[in-house]
Amino acid sequence: MLNLRSLNKEQLEAVQTVEGPLLVLAGAGSGKTRVLTFRIASLILNHGVQPWSILAVTFTNKAAKEMKERVEKLLDSDAGDMWVTTFHSFCAKILRYDIDQLGFDSRFVIYDEQDQNSIIGDLMKQFNIDEKKSSKSFIRSLISEAKNTSPHPERYILDSGEHGEELLNLYKHYQKKLKDCNALDFDDLLLYAVRLLNECPDALEKYRRKFRYVLVDEYQDTNYPQYQLVKLLASEHRNICVVGDDDQSIYGWRGADIRNILGFENDFPGAKVIRLEQNYRSTKPILTCANNVIKNNTSRKSKNLWTDKPGGEQVELITVDNERDEAYTIARTISNMHRYDERSYNDFAILYRTHAQSRVIESVLTTGFGIPISVIGGMRFYAYQEIKDLLAYLKLIANPNDDVAFKRIINIPKRGIGQTTVNAIESAAASNDLSMFMAAITPGILNEKISAKISPFIDLMRDLFGKRYALALDELAKAIIDSIDYYAYLESLGDDKFETRAENVSELIGAMSEHQQQLPPEGDALHSFLETAALNTESDGVDESDGTVKLMTLHCAKGLEFPVVFLPGLEQGIFPSARSVNEEHKLEEERRLCYVGITRAKQKLFVLNTHERMLYGRSQINDPSVFLGEMGLIDPDKTPMKRNSFGSAISVAGTQKTVPDPLIGKNTFNKAEDILGAIGAAYKPKSTGASAFSRLYSFNSSTVAKKPAVKYKEGMRVSHPQFGNGTITDVSESGSAGILTINFDNGSPRKLAAGYAPLTIIKEEN
Repeated sequence: MLNLRSLNKEQLEAVQTVEGPLLVLAGAGSGKTRVLTFRIASLILNHGVQPWSILAVTFTNKAAKEMKERVEKLLDSDAGDMWVTTFHSFCAKILRYDIDQLGFDSRFVIYDEQDQNSIIGDLMKQFNIDEKKSSKSFIRSLISEAKNTSPHPERYILDSGEHGEELLNLYKHYQKKLKDCNALDFDDLLLYAVRLLNECPDALEKYRRKFRYVLVDEYQDTNYPQYQLVKLLASEHRNICVVGDDDQSIYGWRGADIRNILGFENDFPGAKVIRLEQNYRSTKPILTCANNVIKNNTSRKSKNLWTDKPGGEQVELITVDNERDEAYTIARTISNMHRYDERSYNDFAILYRTHAQSRVIESVLTTGFGIPISVIGGMRFYAYQEIKDLLAYLKLIANPNDDVAFKRIINIPKRGIGQTTVNAIESAAASNDLSMFMAAITPGILNEKISAKISPFIDLMRDLFGKRYALALDELAKAIIDSIDYYAYLESLGDDKFETRAENVSELIGAMSEHQQQLPPEGDALHSFLETAALNTESDGVDESDGTVKLMTLHCAKGLEFPVVFLPGLEQGIFPSARSVNEEHKLEEERRLCYVGITRAKQKLFVLNTHERMLYGRSQINDPSVFLGEMGLIDPDKTPMKRNSFGSAISVAGTQKTVPDPLIGKNTFNKAEDILGAIGAAYKPKSTGASAFSRLYSFNSSTVAKKPAVKYKEGMRVSHPQFGNGTITDVSESGSAGILTINFDNGSPRKLAAGYAPLTIIKEEN
C-alpha cells in the first residue's frame, strides 16, 4: 500500500478520487506534480489498476521524464508499459502504429521549422508570392495557427485576409508536398491523431479500451486538437483527471485555449472540482503580490494562494532613469548578493517580456561584472547547421522520399552540384510523381549529364543505406562523417567556429550512443532517435544547476523556480505589451503572464521599471505598468512616480518610499556608474534583520563622501571576486568608461569595464 500521509487534505482528496471526471485547480507551487504522481502510484498499488491502462500526458519531455521518475520511485519499480509522455510524443506513437489507415507510411519523418520554411519558400517561388507581402515565417505561423485553433484549417486560412485564396492554394500544395515526402510537421502530429480517432472506429475503440485512466497535466495549455483528443479518449469511461491552473494560461498566441479548462465541467457533467491553494514555493509577501494582480482578471476560477511559512522579505520595486541603469542595478545586486550572501549564481533569474530587453542586460552582466549567464530560448541544439546536416543524411537513409533532406545534403560537402541541377531533378521527379532521390536512381528519368554529375552522391547514399541496419546508431553517424570527410568540410567554412561545430558533432554522436543504450532490442534506433530529436523542446535544455544566472522571457520561465527573481521593464507598452492594453482578453493574458513571473520567485522578488527606455531603435517614455498598482507597489490612482535627485525609487509591497537622499548639498551624481559606486560602497556583509537589498541601499554621509575615480594602470595587480587575482595588461580610454584587459592568474585574458567591475587593487609588499 502507498503511504499517503505526506499529502495535505486537498491533495489527498484528489489522489483518492478514483472514478469519474476530476478537475484539480492547482495554483502555482501547490504540488500538482505530486498529486499526479501519487494518483498514478495509488491507482496501481492501492486500487489494482494495470500500469499499461494509464495514460498521463504533459507538454515537455522534461516534465514527462520527471513525472515518470517520481512514479517509479513511489512504486519502487520500473514504470513498465505505462505511458507517461508528451502530447506530441503520444500522437507520434499511435500514428506509428496506425497512420497507414490514413494513407501514410509508418516510417514518416517529422519536419521542424527550417524544413517547413524550405518547402514554403519553394512554393512561394512556384506561385510568385512576394515575400515582402507574406514572409515564409508568417505563412508557417498562419498554417500552425490554423491547425491548432480551428476544426477547419482550410477555411481558417481562406478567411485570413485579402490574400486568403492565394494562401489557401499554397497550403493545399504544402500539405501535398508533406505527404509526397512521407512527412508530418509538428502540428500534423496532433491533427492526424485526432483524424485517426475520428475516422477509424477500430483505432478509437482500441485506445479507449487500452487507456482506462487518462491524466492530463497543464490542461490550461491545451489547444483545439489536444482538447479533441482528450475528449475522444475519455468520453466513454469518463475516468479523466485534468490538472491545471487557469491563472497560468499564457500561450494563447500559439493556440492554447483557456476555455478548455474553464469549460471542463460542461464537457464532463458531474465532475468533481478540487482547489490546491497551499503554496510550497514562495514566501507570503510574494504570494500577496501574485494574488493582488490575478484577482483583477474576470475569466478565471477563483483561488487564493497561501503559505504557512512565516516571514519573508518584501517585494521591492526599483525605478531608474533608463535601461542601462536598470541593467547595472540588476548586475550590482547579483554581484553583491553572490559575494556577501554567498549565493550561487544558480539562485538568480532575470525574466523579461521580450527578447529585445535582454541585450543591454547581457552586456552589462558579462562585460561589466564578469557574471556567468545562460540565455534560455536561443537556438536549439538540433537547429545548428552541422547538426541539421548530419540529421538530413540520417533522414534520407530512414526515408528516401524526404525531398527536403535530399536538397540539403546533395551538395554538402561541395560536389559541384548547382541549383540548376537540383531544379532539373525536382522537375523530373514531379513529372514522374516520384521523390527526388527515387527519380535520381530510376533509369531514364534524368539525362546522362545530370546522372553522371550526381552519381558519386548516389553511390555514397547506396553505401550508407547498406549500413543502415549493419551498424549501431552512433557508428552509422561516424560512417557518414568519415564517408563525406565532414570535419574537413567544417574547417573549410573558415568562420572561426570549427571547434564549436566539432564539439556539437561529438555531442550528437554521444546523444545517439545514449539513445541506443536506452532503446529496447527490437526498437528501430534510427526512427526513434529522429523522432526524439524532432520532439525536443526549448525548455528541455534548461540546466538549473550550471552555475549561471538565467535570462529568459516570461513565457520560457513557466514550470521553473528560482530563489531570487528580477522582473525588469514593468512599464505600459512593454509589460503589458502595447498590443494588449486596449483588448481585455489580451490584457488578461498579460496579467496571467505577470502572475507566472511573480510566482517563479521563492525567496526574493525585485521588480524594475524605467522613466525612459531605448527599445527597437527608438527612445520611449512610458508610464509605470498598471500591474505595479495592482501588486500594491505604487498607488494605482497616481501618475508616474516622482524621482529623487538621481532617479531611483524603491517601493516595498504595499508602501511606496523613495531612497533617502544623502547627496543633497554634498555631491551631484549624474551617471549610473556614480550611483552604483555609492551603492557598492554602502553594501555591508551579512547582518541580522536586514535584507540584502536594504543593505545595498543603506546610505549614510560617510559612505557617500567624495570618491575619487580609480586610475588603473598597466601592470597593476587587482583582485576580482569571481576570477581571483590578475594583472592589468591594457587600459583603453580612462575613468569609468575605460575597458581593462586583465590576465587573471587562473585563466585567459578578460576585458572588463573599469567603472563597473568589482575590482580591488592589490597592494604589493616591498
